[in-house]
Order: sequence, then structure tokens, then C-alpha cells
Amino acid sequence: MNSLHLTFPDYVVIVGYFLVVLWVGFYFRKHQEAASDYFAAGRQIPWWLAGISHYMSSFSAFSFIAYSQTAYSYGWVAVTLFWVTMPACVLGGLIFARRWRRARVITPVEFLERRFNSALRQLFAWAGIPVKIFDDALKIFATGLFLALGVGMELKSAILLCGVVMVTYTFLGGLWALVVTDYVQFLMKMMAIGLLFPLAVWKAGGLRASLSGLPPGFFHLSGGPYGWTYILGFTLLMIISYNGSWALAQKYYSVPDERAASKAAYLAAGLNFFGAPLMMLPAIIGRHLLPDLVAQHRTADTYVLLVLELLPVGMIGVIVAAMFSATMATVSADLNAIASVLTKDVYQRMMNPKASEAALLRVGRASTLALGGLVVALSLWVALSHSESLFHVMVTAFGLLLAPALLPLLAGLTVRWLTWKGALAGFVAGLGTGLITLSIKTWYLPKLPGISPQFANFTFEGISILINLGAACAAMWIGSRWVKAGPGEPERIREFFAALDQPVTAKEAGEPRAIAPLKAIGGPTMVVGVLLVIAALFVPAASARTIDLAMGAGLALLGLALHQRQRGRV
Repeated sequence: MNSLHLTFPDYVVIVGYFLVVLWVGFYFRKHQEAASDYFAAGRQIPWWLAGISHYMSSFSAFSFIAYSQTAYSYGWVAVTLFWVTMPACVLGGLIFARRWRRARVITPVEFLERRFNSALRQLFAWAGIPVKIFDDALKIFATGLFLALGVGMELKSAILLCGVVMVTYTFLGGLWALVVTDYVQFLMKMMAIGLLFPLAVWKAGGLRASLSGLPPGFFHLSGGPYGWTYILGFTLLMIISYNGSWALAQKYYSVPDERAASKAAYLAAGLNFFGAPLMMLPAIIGRHLLPDLVAQHRTADTYVLLVLELLPVGMIGVIVAAMFSATMATVSADLNAIASVLTKDVYQRMMNPKASEAALLRVGRASTLALGGLVVALSLWVALSHSESLFHVMVTAFGLLLAPALLPLLAGLTVRWLTWKGALAGFVAGLGTGLITLSIKTWYLPKLPGISPQFANFTFEGISILINLGAACAAMWIGSRWVKAGPGEPERIREFFAALDQPVTAKEAGEPRAIAPLKAIGGPTMVVGVLLVIAALFVPAASARTIDLAMGAGLALLGLALHQRQRGRV
């Protein structure tokens, strides 16, 4: 991977951005009085901020690299793979977001005790933690690897820098700091991809020239190894992930009511719809600008090389900050969600039922700090061990455990006939079939004559997902219908859904807190704009200076307008 050759203006943007993120954490520290503030923001996050945070919490630096590589190699199918998140978000708005908010929880597994029993609450609490820790460690490692290779920074230092900043602002400010930082990261991402696309079109000679002369079938919905079997399996997996993943479900139950939860889901769907082509089209156009990457086996470098080719000095710093922040948005959301489970579902439920809100807040912050340290340590372990096989094992483990850990969770919110035995059977069956299909893919298929790597790694992957989900669903039905329910369980299920059918009242939503969201996001927006203006003063090229000044001034004015609008509401 080429070096990004950062200059002084780029460092102004990057260092300034990290200082802004840390300031956000300190700003919200004073607003944390109880566990519900730290883990659910007092349920006062505006729907539009929750929607942006939902959108950003599904990104990492890996998204930029992997999807751009797919778009360069196979074309529009990269957009298709990203667009499958839209039905996931729409279903969230129609069904799951409302259910999550009406569950009246501040942790994603809290309702399982009312719905099933305390044993299943603990099972799904512990089942969801290891896989997310490993997944987050991979994300930080990938981001550190990008920085180390692209900028020339030492890998261990890059991992530590990202980890310390991420843990600090999550530790200090809880969910409020997380969603406001997600908004700042959203700005950085939109600036990066919004500028890259028109510059790619201009460099290629206009829109018509940039989209002509590409390989046959480059704008088909499927392409390369990504056939419809794979896409279907991936779609079902995204529906479960986008509505059941702890960090994403958290955005649904941290808003005032279920109407706001649905609007947040629809906003995330819209951002995915418009954001995917903006993000992928520069890589597709890159077939004209960087025509030899396939022959050179360098398609993984597509995004970095486009940045080098197209962006002016100063804006390269925005790209680096955007890729860092994308990972930080995902990992910090996971840390806050996992800490909520450890605090409420483990510590309070199992160790100290009478814990005060102040004690729960202390435990929550301590859990965040410990989890962050563990994630960073695992990232450093991967870096120091130089073990690509370990990296692959962690990725495989995430895919293996996602469906059995989350599908019974979502079914518990929506399916009235599901019993605790059915939920347990679904978990066991999903895990068992996942292990079987993984074994077939790893040890059996490679030995069969005539089996192509494309079938084993992609088509069979889609088949495996369908088998995994089908087995989990069948086991939930069999365990619920064919095994006798325990004493009192039908009544408990009726009581749970009777409460779930009741809309959240204005009294439950509570009075707005002292936090002013427009002021909170207006300040960082202004600062990011000022950073770009300062960076522009040190840019020698007139065209680059003009772009930096224009974008910086625009952001500064936007931030000022948000700040003034909040003042007008006071």
C-alpha cells in the first residue's frame, strides 16, 4: 500500500479532530447521573441523531477498503451488497424499532427475563460478549494496519492511539458522547466520499466518459462471485444484525418513543440508499483512472490510491480521520452496549440487586474501561503474533455466532408462541449447524474434485447462512410446539406482550433533559470547519486551498447555524 504522504495541513485536521472527540467526552461527563443516562442517554436522543448514529455504527475502516475493492473488481454488485441493509432498516422501522422501544429496557438482553427466564437472560448476555470483543479487536487492528501501511506510523502506536481516544470519550460521556461523536464522524465521512466522487468524474473526463468502456455486466445487480444465493443469505444476515446487534438496537430504545425509533430506522435506510453509490462509484470509475490494479494484484489498495490521485492536501487528513472515526463509531457503540449488559444484566442482577444508580454508573464506566483495554490488548496481540490464521478464525467465529445469538432475541420480541425451550433449541441448533457447515467448507469441500474456490468461499457461504437460519427457526418452532411449556409460562408470555402492545406514553418519555443536542453538535461542526480553514492557509496549491476553504467555511457556518438555532429554542 502506498504512503499517503501526509503534510502539515493534514496533521492539523487529524490532531484537531481527535481533540474534538475527546472534548465531546468531557462535555457529556457532567450529564451522567444514572445508568440510564450512561447506557440509554435518558431516552432523550432525537430521532435524527439516533438514525445517523445507527448508520455510522455499522461502518469501520474495513468497509472503505473491502467495498471499494469489490466495486473496482466486480462493479455495481458492491452497491447491491450495501443496499441489502435498506430492507433491514425498513423492517426495523416497521416492526423491530417499535418493539425495542416498547420493551422499556436499557440493555438489549434485559427483557429476556420477563419474556423467558433468568437463565436465558444470562445465556444470551454471555453468548454475545466474546464475539463482539473479538470483532472489535479486528476492527481496531484493521484500522491500525491501514494507518501503519498508508502513513508510515508504527502499527502498535496506531492501535494504541485509536484505542485510547475511543475508550476515553466512551468512558467519559456514555451514549450521548457516542452519538454526538458519530455525528462528527458522519460529517467527516460525507466530506470524504462527497468530494471523491465529483473529482473522480472530472478526472475521468465527465460522467458519460467515466461510466463507459467498463467490463461487460459491470452494472448488473449481481456479479463476480457474488451470486443471488450469496446475496439472499447476506440479506437475511443483515436483517438480523441491523435489528438485533446490541449497539444498533441501542439506538432504538434510547429515543423518547416508538415513533422516534421508527423514524431513526427509516433515516438509516435513506442514508444507506444514497451513501452506497457515493461511496462505491469512485472505485468503479477507478477502472479508468487506475487501470492496472487487477493485473498487479493490488485491488485492495483501490481506495487509498484514489485518495492519492484525487484529493487535495488537507482533505487527505479528512480521509484518514474519517477512516479512523468509522471504526471508532462501531467499536465505541459496542463497548457501551456490552458494558450495559455487564452492569445491569450481570452485576446488578447477579451480584448486587440493590445497587444505587451512582454505583451502577461507576461499574458501567469501569466495565467500559476494562473492555476497551481488553479490545486494544487483543488488537496488539494480533499485530505482534503476525498470525493471519488467527485473524481469519476471529472473523469466522463472528459469522458463526451472529445468527444463533441474535435470532432468538428478535423472535422473543415478535413471536408470541415462542417458549424458552424453543429459544434455547434455536440457539443450540443454529450453533450446531454453523459448526457443521463451517467444517464442510474448511475440510471437506477443498478435497472434492471439481469444486471451485468461488463455490466454496461464496456460493456455499450463502447456502450455509440459509441452512443456519433455517435450522434455528425450525428448532425454535419444534421446541415451542412439541415440548410442553413450563408451569406459568403461557401467562408470563401473555403479560409480556400485553405490556409490549402498550405505546410509550408522554409521561414515560419524560421531560427533555438539560442537554441541548443542536448546541452539542454545533460546536464540533464549527471546530471541524475551522480546522479545514486553518489547514487551507498552509496549502500551496490554489485549487486545493480553494476546496479546503470552501468546505471549511461551509461547515463553520453550518455549526454556527445549529448553535444559534438551539439558543433560539431556549
